[in-house]
Amino acid sequence: MTGVVEAGTVIGLISAVITILETTKKVYDAAKDAKGQPEAFRQVAARLPLVNEILQSAKERTQTLEESAREALKPILKSCKLKAENLEKIFQEVVRKDDDKWYDRYKKAISILGKGDTVEYLMEGILKDIQVFACERLMGTATDTQIKELEDAIKEMNEMPPSLPDEARSVIQTHSGSGDNIGHTGPGTMNIHKGSGDLYHNVISGGANFGSK
Repeated sequence: MTGVVEAGTVIGLISAVITILETTKKVYDAAKDAKGQPEAFRQVAARLPLVNEILQSAKERTQTLEESAREALKPILKSCKLKAENLEKIFQEVVRKDDDKWYDRYKKAISILGKGDTVEYLMEGILKDIQVFACERLMGTATDTQIKELEDAIKEMNEMPPSLPDEARSVIQTHSGSGDNIGHTGPGTMNIHKGSGDLYHNVISGGANFGSK
């Protein structure tokens, strides 16, 4: 009985993400020619079907998994669902036909979410979640062509000009399992020291001498 419950939970998460992304795509399609909206919205909307195709395949395969394997899928699916929900909220608030005031609504929507995540960064995070899901957690879910499309889409989202130039980029990380997950953005040096022994960091001009006479 427990296995049935767990399967339903994981399948429910997959179904929820699919529904959220379908709704997001419909919102965009209803007003895709709206005046002045940034290119990022179009690029994000164009990649939603790829994610849902992979999730539909995953939904079928999940039903055949052991309980422990299903349990391992839940964290990545919850992460993906949260990003999808935030993406939908932004689209619902911003994308409207024949309305050139999207910019103010966009900034307000991001401010309300409290994360500073623009649509391209949320989409990059979703794509990375799906990549982990399909290539590590549930291998065989995506075809070779879909995996290549995921890789290309992640690269394109990463390199896309910001839809809000004055927004600082968030750090998008997906980490499952043991070990360190370290992110560093912005100028300056990051020094990581693990293990025993001394760490000397010298950022000075001129000479520096260490040791004893």
